Amino acid sequence: MSLEGMVKAVERWIGTGEPNEIQAWYRARNGALYNGNFAWCDATITRAAVEAGEYDNVCFGTDYAYTVAHAQRFKEAGAWHAMTNGIKSSGIRRGDIVFFDWAGTSEIGTIDHVGIVTGVSADYRYVYTVEGNTANVCARRVRTVHEIAGFGRPKYKAAPKPSTTTGSNSSTPKRPQVSLSRLIKASKTDPPKKGTPVSYPLAEVVEDALVAEKLLAKSYADGHFGTATRSAYSLLQHRYGYSGKDADGTPGKASLTRLGKAHGFDVVA
Repeated sequence: MSLEGMVKAVERWIGTGEPNEIQAWYRARNGALYNGNFAWCDATITRAAVEAGEYDNVCFGTDYAYTVAHAQRFKEAGAWHAMTNGIKSSGIRRGDIVFFDWAGTSEIGTIDHVGIVTGVSADYRYVYTVEGNTANVCARRVRTVHEIAGFGRPKYKAAPKPSTTTGSNSSTPKRPQVSLSRLIKASKTDPPKKGTPVSYPLAEVVEDALVAEKLLAKSYADGHFGTATRSAYSLLQHRYGYSGKDADGTPGKASLTRLGKAHGFDVVA
C-alpha cells in the first residue's frame, strides 16, 4: 500500500480496549509467551503493518512486541533518528514510527512505548500520534519532545497513482468492486476460522458498511467474514424485509447491491 495505508491501518484500531483481537492475533503467531494481557503497543504496529502490506518496511519481516528490539532494528537498518535536536530539526513527520521514553532520554535501551506519527503542529511544539495500549486503549495522543526518544523511518512503498480516463468523469475515483461469488464463499468458509488470513480482502468493504449501519462492531471489520459478520449481515437482511433462508447471513445480490448503493461500492459476479 503506502505510508497513508499504514496510518489508516493503525487508525482503524482507535477505541480498541483490552483484552483484544490484536493480542489474540499476535499470540496466535508467536505462542504462549504472549498469553494474558501483555503490552500490545508494538503488536498494534505489527498488525497494522501486515494489514497495510508494509510488514517488510515497518517490521523488517519480524513481529515485534518489544519496543527496544524494534527501535534497534531501525538503527541497524540506518533508519533510526534520535530525538536530540528538537522536533523541528529532527524532521519527524507523518508515517514515522515514534518511540517514547517516559524518563526523557534518547537511549534505545530505555524505550517504553511506540506509536505512529499522524502529524506535527505548525509551531513544532507537538507531535500527533496514534498509539496502541495507551491507558489500555488504542487512541490519538499529543506528545512533546521530552517524551520522544526517537523515531524510525520506514521505506514505504510509493503511493499508487490515481487512474485517469478521458471524459467528464476522469477525476472520479473508481468504486470498490465487490465480487458476490467470492463474498458468498467467504461467508461460508470463514466462520469456522478465526482471524487472518482472510478469504476475500474486499469483505472488509462490506463490513465497513455494516459498521456504518450500526449492525457490526468496528473491531470485527477486519476482512474476515466470521460469525459476527455473518450475524450482522443476517440482521441487515431482516431490516430489508427478508426472512428464513433469505436472511441467514449469506449475502444475496439484491441485498448486497442495495448496501453498496448506500455505502459506495459496486457488486460484480
